[in-house]
Amino acid sequence: MSRLFPEPLHVRLAPGEIALGAKRYPCDPAFGQEPWHGAIEALKSIPFPRSRVTVVLSNHFVRYALVPWSDALSTPAEEEAYLRHQFGKIHGERAKSWLLRASEAPRGEARLASAVDAELIAAIKALFPKGGKAKLVSVQPALMHAFNGARRGLPDEGAWFVIAELERACVALHAKGAFRSVQNVKGEWRTLLERERYRAPLESTPPELVFLAGAPAPADSEWKFRELAA
Repeated sequence: MSRLFPEPLHVRLAPGEIALGAKRYPCDPAFGQEPWHGAIEALKSIPFPRSRVTVVLSNHFVRYALVPWSDALSTPAEEEAYLRHQFGKIHGERAKSWLLRASEAPRGEARLASAVDAELIAAIKALFPKGGKAKLVSVQPALMHAFNGARRGLPDEGAWFVIAELERACVALHAKGAFRSVQNVKGEWRTLLERERYRAPLESTPPELVFLAGAPAPADSEWKFRELAA
């Protein structure tokens, strides 16, 4: 491995487990007051090789929303205030302490936005100090990580993205260049996918292609599954 160009390393944080490449480390989901406290505590004791680290956050730690397009936003501060207002309408005062990001979308279309506890991001950054062997290059919600890995293979008619986790499922529909729906809830992924198919906000028939992460693809004649890394 080159000292100038260290290897990329993906670290996945979930309430009960940390995945460091192919290695798995258990953590206590009941530790601390927040669902991510146990993962951060366990992460402190894991030795990192020289690497460029991307941390992928379980959807247990992320909230998503589709936010309407606005032509009135001209500065980063205005965009942040707009996103915070949108999440505040859904989640109330808790949204004031979250870090918010929104994806790109065609002009006039709703954008997919994500919200993560600011203290979680700060705790992750503190574990990768300047000058350490491992350098933090990115922190990504699980849905966006899956989308970024599959976007080059998206057909024109769109596809579903399904992130299956223990006691949680995230299902999102991307079609005609933008996200059209997103649900991130407790429950089983197949049940949520079937429900979302009949709620799809499309004039045409919803796509059959499903990018699936976190579960093996079932033998199924109704859907066309493509497995993604969890």
